[in-house]
Amino acid sequence: MTSVLIDARKARDFGIGRYLLGLLRALSRRGEFRLSAVVFRDDAALLPAGVTPVVSGAGRYTAGELVAVRSAIARVKPDLFHAPHYVVPFFPPPSTVVTIHDLMHLSRPEHGSLPKRAYATWMIHRAVRLSSRVITVSDAVRREVAGAFPEASAKLVVIPNGVGPEFRGARPAGEGAPYLLFLGNDKLHKNLDGLLSAFAILRGARPALRLLLAGVPPGRRAAPRVEALGFVPDADLPSLVAGARALVLPSFAEGFGLPVLEAQAAGTPVACSDLPALREASGGEAVFFDPHAPESIARAVGGLLDDAAAQARLREAGFVRAAAFTWDRTAERTSAVYRDVLGR
Repeated sequence: MTSVLIDARKARDFGIGRYLLGLLRALSRRGEFRLSAVVFRDDAALLPAGVTPVVSGAGRYTAGELVAVRSAIARVKPDLFHAPHYVVPFFPPPSTVVTIHDLMHLSRPEHGSLPKRAYATWMIHRAVRLSSRVITVSDAVRREVAGAFPEASAKLVVIPNGVGPEFRGARPAGEGAPYLLFLGNDKLHKNLDGLLSAFAILRGARPALRLLLAGVPPGRRAAPRVEALGFVPDADLPSLVAGARALVLPSFAEGFGLPVLEAQAAGTPVACSDLPALREASGGEAVFFDPHAPESIARAVGGLLDDAAAQARLREAGFVRAAAFTWDRTAERTSAVYRDVLGR
């Protein structure tokens, strides 16, 4: 059986972690490949059945990870190596596939410190040059990569993320004060300051409304009626999403926007930034705003909260849109890339 090694050291990350685990579970269910995954010791238990852990202590954003991942490849001797966050080690195998989720390290100067951005920029260039195929998670990212690396256009393949079945038909967890939900981390490009400013405007006419920040460490972003929930376990996330009056995603930049589709699958209306990737992911079935203007965010979200007909329309259209995105479909198309690279 063909062996595939996937670098899963970001399994606990909010965005890429969901991609990794969703893809690994679906690939494992297919049973087409003998799967192994490079992980940190404490993360081995996150891997689904049928995926062999290859423990590595390599830190991220260090040159040492290039040696450590190369060592893992030497141990496993896979037919194909998949780098799902563009870390391609020294002397990669000829059959190497890379996933690029976004180019924020190139386009957003606030995305990480200068050394981290310099390292990531170097790694992106290496990944595009040394890989056999480059998977992008949206056509918006494909256009960005093709613009930055026109010589790699023939390598590019768009494979969208999937939505876990646990979000479809999810039920809210009990009654409580109405809330808006933000799903993500608190990096600068997520624009939490803009969201908090918009929420302060909204709260004036809706004193009972709360804002929950899932993925933001508790104690951060303190404000009236705002609660940072920190890490939310996968088992609790669908009910949290389903119970929200709306999901609000005010990012300045996104490569895909998986929370949009997860909310749609759970029947929760979406208000989000007017970005190419978010229009693509949502299929246009959302309320859009200018993320640079808190008044625009407040106006869009407030209008949605006050319009029952718009909520119902977005709920029904969202169900249909999200149904087209499954991790099984993502795995099927990723497997086709693997076979193509291997000539099988």
